[in-house]
Amino acid sequence: MGYDGNNETLYIKLDRSALRYEADFYIKDLGGIECSNSDILARVKAHAVYHFKHPGNMPVSITKVVEEIHSLYPKLTVVSLGETDVIMEYRSKEPETFMQVAKTGFLCVLLFVGAAFAIMAFHNDISITELFDRFYLQVMGSKKPAVSPLEIAYSIGLAVGILFFYNHFGKKKLTHDPTPIQVEMRKYEKDVDTAIIENGARRGENLDVS
Repeated sequence: MGYDGNNETLYIKLDRSALRYEADFYIKDLGGIECSNSDILARVKAHAVYHFKHPGNMPVSITKVVEEIHSLYPKLTVVSLGETDVIMEYRSKEPETFMQVAKTGFLCVLLFVGAAFAIMAFHNDISITELFDRFYLQVMGSKKPAVSPLEIAYSIGLAVGILFFYNHFGKKKLTHDPTPIQVEMRKYEKDVDTAIIENGARRGENLDVS
Protein backbone atom coordinates (compact mmCIF):
# COMPACT_ATOMS: atom_id res chain seq x y z
CA MET A 1 0.00 0.00 0.00
CA GLY A 2 1.38 3.44 -0.94
CA TYR A 3 1.81 6.54 1.15
CA ASP A 4 -1.56 7.89 2.38
CA GLY A 5 -0.58 11.54 2.86
CA ASN A 6 -0.77 11.50 6.65
CA ASN A 7 0.44 14.72 8.35
CA GLU A 8 0.59 16.53 5.00
CA THR A 9 -1.51 19.50 3.87
CA LEU A 10 -2.39 20.49 0.32
CA TYR A 11 -3.83 23.89 -0.58
CA ILE A 12 -6.02 24.29 -3.65
CA LYS A 13 -7.53 27.45 -5.10
CA LEU A 14 -10.10 26.69 -7.78
CA ASP A 15 -10.64 29.17 -10.59
CA ARG A 16 -14.16 30.12 -11.63
CA SER A 17 -13.59 28.59 -15.07
CA ALA A 18 -10.97 26.50 -16.83
CA LEU A 19 -10.57 26.45 -20.61
CA ARG A 20 -8.66 23.84 -22.60
CA TYR A 21 -8.39 22.92 -26.25
CA GLU A 22 -7.78 19.28 -25.34
CA ALA A 23 -10.43 16.83 -24.14
CA ASP A 24 -8.66 15.70 -20.96
CA PHE A 25 -8.79 17.84 -17.83
CA TYR A 26 -6.39 17.39 -14.91
CA ILE A 27 -6.50 18.82 -11.41
CA LYS A 28 -3.69 21.22 -12.34
CA ASP A 29 -6.01 22.76 -14.96
CA LEU A 30 -8.64 23.71 -12.38
CA GLY A 31 -6.61 26.22 -10.38
CA GLY A 32 -3.57 26.77 -8.20
CA ILE A 33 -2.23 23.94 -6.03
CA GLU A 34 0.49 24.01 -3.37
CA CYS A 35 1.96 21.38 -1.07
CA SER A 36 5.30 21.18 0.74
CA ASN A 37 5.65 17.57 -0.41
CA SER A 38 6.75 17.75 -4.04
CA ASP A 39 5.85 14.11 -4.75
CA ILE A 40 2.27 14.61 -3.58
CA LEU A 41 2.04 17.88 -5.50
CA ALA A 42 3.22 16.34 -8.77
CA ARG A 43 0.90 13.34 -8.51
CA VAL A 44 -2.16 15.41 -7.62
CA LYS A 45 -1.53 17.86 -10.47
CA ALA A 46 -1.27 15.01 -12.98
CA HIS A 47 -4.47 13.29 -11.81
CA ALA A 48 -7.19 13.22 -14.49
CA VAL A 49 -10.58 14.63 -13.54
CA TYR A 50 -12.73 14.41 -16.67
CA HIS A 51 -12.63 13.50 -20.35
CA PHE A 52 -14.87 15.32 -22.84
CA LYS A 53 -16.26 13.35 -25.76
CA HIS A 54 -17.10 16.54 -27.63
CA PRO A 55 -16.71 20.32 -27.07
CA GLY A 56 -18.79 21.66 -24.21
CA ASN A 57 -18.63 22.56 -20.54
CA MET A 58 -19.00 20.69 -17.27
CA PRO A 59 -19.21 22.19 -13.76
CA VAL A 60 -17.24 20.37 -11.07
CA SER A 61 -17.47 21.05 -7.34
CA ILE A 62 -14.60 21.37 -4.88
CA THR A 63 -16.00 18.36 -2.99
CA LYS A 64 -15.55 16.22 -6.10
CA VAL A 65 -11.99 17.49 -6.51
CA VAL A 66 -11.25 16.69 -2.85
CA GLU A 67 -12.73 13.22 -3.36
CA GLU A 68 -10.40 12.67 -6.32
CA ILE A 69 -7.42 13.82 -4.26
CA HIS A 70 -8.39 11.54 -1.38
CA SER A 71 -8.54 8.63 -3.80
CA LEU A 72 -4.80 9.14 -4.12
CA TYR A 73 -4.00 10.13 -0.53
CA PRO A 74 -6.82 9.20 1.89
CA LYS A 75 -5.32 10.98 4.92
CA LEU A 76 -4.11 14.10 3.14
CA THR A 77 -5.53 17.35 4.54
CA VAL A 78 -6.96 19.44 1.71
CA VAL A 79 -7.62 23.15 2.28
CA SER A 80 -9.76 25.00 -0.28
CA LEU A 81 -9.00 28.70 -0.72
CA GLY A 82 -10.91 29.50 -3.91
CA GLU A 83 -14.23 28.91 -5.61
CA THR A 84 -16.62 26.16 -4.57
CA ASP A 85 -17.25 25.24 -8.21
CA VAL A 86 -15.24 25.48 -11.41
CA ILE A 87 -16.54 25.22 -14.97
CA MET A 88 -14.42 23.04 -17.23
CA GLU A 89 -14.79 24.11 -20.85
CA TYR A 90 -13.45 22.17 -23.79
CA ARG A 91 -13.24 23.95 -27.13
CA SER A 92 -12.09 22.69 -30.46
CA LYS A 93 -9.16 24.36 -32.16
CA GLU A 94 -9.46 28.06 -32.91
CA PRO A 95 -11.22 28.88 -36.22
CA GLU A 96 -9.26 30.06 -39.21
CA THR A 97 -7.76 33.55 -39.08
CA PHE A 98 -9.91 34.73 -42.00
CA MET A 99 -13.08 33.84 -40.10
CA GLN A 100 -11.86 35.69 -37.02
CA VAL A 101 -11.11 38.80 -39.07
CA ALA A 102 -14.48 38.57 -40.85
CA LYS A 103 -16.39 38.22 -37.56
CA THR A 104 -14.45 41.07 -35.97
CA GLY A 105 -15.06 43.30 -38.99
CA PHE A 106 -18.78 42.52 -38.99
CA LEU A 107 -19.07 43.31 -35.27
CA CYS A 108 -17.17 46.58 -35.71
CA VAL A 109 -19.51 47.69 -38.51
CA LEU A 110 -22.55 46.63 -36.49
CA LEU A 111 -21.36 48.51 -33.40
CA PHE A 112 -20.47 51.60 -35.44
CA VAL A 113 -23.88 51.75 -37.12
CA GLY A 114 -25.68 51.05 -33.85
CA ALA A 115 -23.73 53.69 -31.94
CA ALA A 116 -24.25 56.27 -34.70
CA PHE A 117 -27.99 55.57 -34.75
CA ALA A 118 -28.19 55.85 -30.95
CA ILE A 119 -26.38 59.22 -30.98
CA MET A 120 -28.59 60.56 -33.77
CA ALA A 121 -31.74 59.35 -32.00
CA PHE A 122 -30.62 61.08 -28.80
CA HIS A 123 -29.91 64.33 -30.67
CA ASN A 124 -33.30 64.13 -32.34
CA ASP A 125 -35.06 63.57 -29.00
CA ILE A 126 -33.56 66.69 -27.44
CA SER A 127 -33.84 68.76 -30.67
CA ILE A 128 -30.16 69.63 -30.54
CA THR A 129 -30.29 71.71 -33.74
CA GLU A 130 -32.86 74.06 -32.23
CA LEU A 131 -30.92 74.07 -28.96
CA PHE A 132 -27.74 75.18 -30.72
CA ASP A 133 -29.65 77.84 -32.66
CA ARG A 134 -31.13 79.35 -29.49
CA PHE A 135 -27.86 79.12 -27.56
CA TYR A 136 -25.89 80.80 -30.37
CA LEU A 137 -28.50 83.56 -30.66
CA GLN A 138 -28.43 84.25 -26.91
CA VAL A 139 -24.63 84.34 -26.71
CA MET A 140 -23.68 85.94 -30.04
CA GLY A 141 -26.81 88.02 -30.62
CA SER A 142 -27.14 86.89 -34.23
CA LYS A 143 -28.49 83.96 -36.20
CA LYS A 144 -26.26 80.91 -36.24
CA PRO A 145 -24.65 80.00 -39.58
CA ALA A 146 -25.02 76.50 -41.03
CA VAL A 147 -21.72 75.42 -39.48
CA SER A 148 -20.48 77.26 -36.42
CA PRO A 149 -17.71 76.75 -33.83
CA LEU A 150 -20.44 75.38 -31.58
CA GLU A 151 -20.99 72.25 -33.71
CA ILE A 152 -17.26 71.81 -34.27
CA ALA A 153 -16.43 72.02 -30.56
CA TYR A 154 -19.32 69.72 -29.67
CA SER A 155 -18.25 67.09 -32.23
CA ILE A 156 -14.64 67.13 -31.05
CA GLY A 157 -15.69 67.03 -27.41
CA LEU A 158 -18.03 64.10 -28.07
CA ALA A 159 -15.27 62.08 -29.74
CA VAL A 160 -12.69 62.88 -27.05
CA GLY A 161 -15.20 62.09 -24.31
CA ILE A 162 -15.96 58.68 -25.82
CA LEU A 163 -12.23 57.89 -26.07
CA PHE A 164 -11.64 58.79 -22.43
CA PHE A 165 -14.76 56.98 -21.24
CA TYR A 166 -13.89 53.73 -23.00
CA ASN A 167 -10.20 54.16 -22.14
CA HIS A 168 -8.97 53.03 -25.55
CA PHE A 169 -7.29 54.58 -28.56
CA GLY A 170 -6.57 51.87 -31.10
CA LYS A 171 -4.67 49.14 -29.28
CA LYS A 172 -3.45 51.49 -26.56
CA LYS A 173 -5.16 52.16 -23.24
CA LEU A 174 -5.12 55.70 -21.89
CA THR A 175 -4.92 54.47 -18.28
CA HIS A 176 -4.24 51.16 -16.55
CA ASP A 177 -7.81 50.90 -15.26
CA PRO A 178 -10.12 48.35 -16.90
CA THR A 179 -12.45 49.83 -19.49
CA PRO A 180 -16.22 49.97 -18.88
CA ILE A 181 -16.66 47.26 -21.52
CA GLN A 182 -14.16 45.02 -19.73
CA VAL A 183 -15.96 45.56 -16.42
CA GLU A 184 -19.34 44.74 -17.95
CA MET A 185 -17.90 41.68 -19.72
CA ARG A 186 -16.50 40.36 -16.43
CA LYS A 187 -19.93 40.84 -14.82
CA TYR A 188 -21.59 39.08 -17.75
CA GLU A 189 -19.12 36.18 -17.61
CA LYS A 190 -19.69 35.84 -13.87
CA ASP A 191 -23.48 35.72 -14.37
CA VAL A 192 -23.09 33.13 -17.16
CA ASP A 193 -20.83 30.97 -14.98
CA THR A 194 -23.32 31.12 -12.11
CA ALA A 195 -26.18 30.13 -14.45
CA ILE A 196 -24.19 27.19 -15.87
CA ILE A 197 -23.36 25.91 -12.38
CA GLU A 198 -26.94 26.26 -11.10
CA ASN A 199 -28.48 24.70 -14.22
CA GLY A 200 -26.03 21.82 -14.07
CA ALA A 201 -26.88 21.20 -10.41
CA ARG A 202 -30.63 21.22 -11.13
CA ARG A 203 -30.28 18.75 -13.98
CA GLY A 204 -27.74 16.64 -12.16
CA GLU A 205 -25.22 17.18 -14.94
CA ASN A 206 -22.36 18.51 -12.83
CA LEU A 207 -19.51 16.54 -11.28
CA ASP A 208 -20.10 16.24 -7.56
CA VAL A 209 -19.93 13.68 -4.80
CA SER A 210 -22.85 11.29 -4.67
